[in-house]
Amino acid sequence: MLKRGFKAQCERRTIEVRKQLELTERDPLKALTLAKHLNVDVKSALEIPGVSDQDIKQLVNVDPEGWSAFTIKIKEQHLIVFNPSQSPGRLNSVIMHELSHITLGHELAGGHTTEQGLFFANHYNQDQEHEADWLGSALLLPRPALMHIRKSNWSNNAACDYYQTSLDMLVYRFRVTGVDAQLHNSQKKKI
Repeated sequence: MLKRGFKAQCERRTIEVRKQLELTERDPLKALTLAKHLNVDVKSALEIPGVSDQDIKQLVNVDPEGWSAFTIKIKEQHLIVFNPSQSPGRLNSVIMHELSHITLGHELAGGHTTEQGLFFANHYNQDQEHEADWLGSALLLPRPALMHIRKSNWSNNAACDYYQTSLDMLVYRFRVTGVDAQLHNSQKKKI
């Protein structure tokens, strides 16, 4: 459950971040642009030294749906490692999700490694995941961008291409923000 006022706070934060990056409130924001601004390293699993070919095959080819991205901290530097087998829209979303954890100051999950070399998280904070989901999606598609998409009569595919997001993310944001209902109600009032 999100804290009262958290959603509105996220919408304000998306506008602040865009101003810092000299973007308008309806400009697209790429996760890699924000990562650079925040001084966060982002690497594909293929770029991590010491990962065996067998492990890469398992992570990217055999079980590509088993993971999307994770964040680790080495000294004071955050590193996001992502699964390169995902679509560009999905990659933008999962990296933005991880950046949201960092921006919100969430504690990284601890974990342990089995004798077989498998890593498992010790804990999983569902509230923090919900917060990162909300902020990440708002950073990708803030309300002003959603209003612009609808008022410009863009197709969903055109909007997804422009904002580098998935169709699932676009549909989700329209649903949870109520933008379509708001526009529908304002049209009814004009009649």
